[in-house]
This record gives sequence, C-alpha cells and structure tokens, in this order.
Amino acid sequence: MKRFLLGLVVVVLTGILSIVGLRMWNDRQYQQEEMESLSHYRNPQDISLYNTTIEGVTVEHIEGNYLNGFSLKPKLRKHEGVIVTFGGSEGSPAYERAVMLAQNSYRVLALFFFGMPNQQETLVDVPVEYYEEMETYIRKDLGESGPITLIGASKGAEYSLLLASLYDSIDHVVAYAPSSYVFAGLDFQNISSSWSQAGKPIPYVDMTKAGSLALFWDFVTKSPISYLKLYQTAVDMDEERAMKRIPIEKAKADIVLFAGGDDQVWESGKMVEEIKARRPDKTMVHLYPEAGHIFVGNGVADAGGMYMKMGGTEKANREAREDSDRRLLSYLASWHAPIENQ
Repeated sequence: MKRFLLGLVVVVLTGILSIVGLRMWNDRQYQQEEMESLSHYRNPQDISLYNTTIEGVTVEHIEGNYLNGFSLKPKLRKHEGVIVTFGGSEGSPAYERAVMLAQNSYRVLALFFFGMPNQQETLVDVPVEYYEEMETYIRKDLGESGPITLIGASKGAEYSLLLASLYDSIDHVVAYAPSSYVFAGLDFQNISSSWSQAGKPIPYVDMTKAGSLALFWDFVTKSPISYLKLYQTAVDMDEERAMKRIPIEKAKADIVLFAGGDDQVWESGKMVEEIKARRPDKTMVHLYPEAGHIFVGNGVADAGGMYMKMGGTEKANREAREDSDRRLLSYLASWHAPIENQ
C-alpha cells in the first residue's frame, strides 16, 4: 500500500510539474509584447485608451440609447455616405480599420455592439434593432443621405450579415472571417443566442453541447486553443441547423467576403462559399488559402493569459491583409461616390 501511495504521489507531482512546465514554455513561446498603439485591447471598453488625436481626422465619442462608439470625420472628405465598423468577440469597434478609412477620406462610425454601460454587458442577446438607431443617427444627426456600408470581423461579420438580411437600407457589407450561421453568445453563465429580435433570442447553434476535453487540456497547460472543432461539431450535431442559418438570400446589399483557408476559430473559408451559393448575385468571395482567422500575426493570439489559435503564417496573414485592404478600398471607392466641390 505504501508503495502504491508513493507511486501515486510521484505520478501526481510529475503531472503537476509537467503542467507547470508546459505553461511556462507556452508563455515564453506565445506571450506577445503589447504595442502602445493597441493598448485599448487590454480593455476595449475603456475609451480613454483609444488614440483620438488623428492627423486630418476629427474623432468624437458618441452615445445614445444603445448607440456607443466613435464618429470619425475627415477634414478633407471625398466620399458620400457612411461606413460603420464592428470588431469581433474581443469587444472592440474595429478602431484601427475605422481610422484607416477616415484617413482615406471616408466618414466612419466605429461602434461597439456590447460591453459598454448602455449595452448588453456580454456578447449575448445583442438586439438587431440597434441598427435602427444607427440609421436614425446617420440620417438625422449626421444629415447623411448617401449609402451605408457595414464592415465587420468575425462576430461583427456575423452581426453585419444578419442585419443585412433584415434591413434593406443597408447598401453594402464587407465581412471578414464571417459565419453563415447564428451561433450562441459568449456568456457561458447565460447560454443564449448572440443576437435578439423583439426581445427574444434568434435561433442559434449551441456550441456548449459540443464540449471538448482537448479544449480543457489546452486551457490548463496554456497551449493555444483552437475552437474550430467545437464549432464544426456543434453545427454537425444540430439537426435544426438549417433554420439557424443567416437568411442571406433576403439581403439586398452588395456583399464582399474575405476569409482565410487556415482559419482555426471556425470554418470561415467553407462558410463564405456557403453564403455565396445561397446568394450568388452581388456576392464576392476572396479566399486566402494559407491565411487564418485574422490577417495579422503568426497564427496565435495572446488573449490576456490564454492563447488562441487563429491560423495562418505571418507571411500569409500579412499578404492577405495587404491584398484585402487594397480590394476593400477599391470596393468602397466604387460604392461611395466622390463628393464634388470639396
């Protein structure tokens, strides 16, 4: 018995030391130095962390009923209409992209869709009616009558496509690493849809029913976590998945889809093709086979104490970013007519 207990203690200690060693190694391997220009990612909802002193652009924090974000107005404006940017599950308003577009002479609203004091605290049951307030602000407060373009990434892309299927006044959508389904929200204390309509959750694919032991091990050892299998399994298991697809065939907007073939978060490469198949007219797909979920970095993201597999190599992601930026500006220039006499 003593030998057994001693052996058990040795096994347990070895396991603990192995886990500690793996955690330390993964920290050294993947921990990223924080860039001052991206300091707001520590806490995306802290507006004091955003650099609002942008040469040639006036930046104002705006807030309404559910509306919350930044208005970016170029001092030399060259294009009609307004672009709205959304980030992803990190909770940002895609501020860097908004700044880039404003510096290219577009009027931009960089908007939060959860996490701010006047919004859903977490990414769950975010109302689609938020768009109605956005549109009112654009038309009445800004006095803009030109086209409205939504640009979203990841969960923001899912939201943008869903809104386009519901509101005909959305003229154009650009979606980076989108989903073709409505998925569950990311509040695991309150399992519900990511989105709501008329106060009720929109039918969703529930990832919590597709749990994975591998995810737990990766979390304990601080190994980079891939959610790809979780999302794949959740869709495959859901016998009612057809009714949980975003009804993109109802959208009137021009749609541009960017995705990486090595996306390790969810199958955006496959889902952009599904979207195109269901709604072929006015839908453009740009797939980068070796790029990941986000077109930046070496395929792993430091999420503040845990690491996420995003996919792609540094070279493939950089090339996808450069090409998609070039294409984005080309599409926007064709959609948003030049303003005369500026």
